[in-house]
Amino acid sequence: MTEHRYLGKTSKDYFVIKGINVFNERWCGTGNCVTVTSPLDKKNYVFSEYTSDGVKFIAGKDTHGYWLFFAA
Repeated sequence: MTEHRYLGKTSKDYFVIKGINVFNERWCGTGNCVTVTSPLDKKNYVFSEYTSDGVKFIAGKDTHGYWLFFAA
């Protein structure tokens, strides 16, 4: 399994990657699903990969309702 760098989490509609608040942009799914491990609870999740305004990232909600973001 490829390790994807954890970028952070949020419960709000605000998260900045490379200077862009991704919640203000349209997310386009790449069609790829990626297994990531949360550094917070050590659980594995299968999240989708997205691009938004030229930025590629992996995102999904954990069991606590937080959005988790990883570098693609």
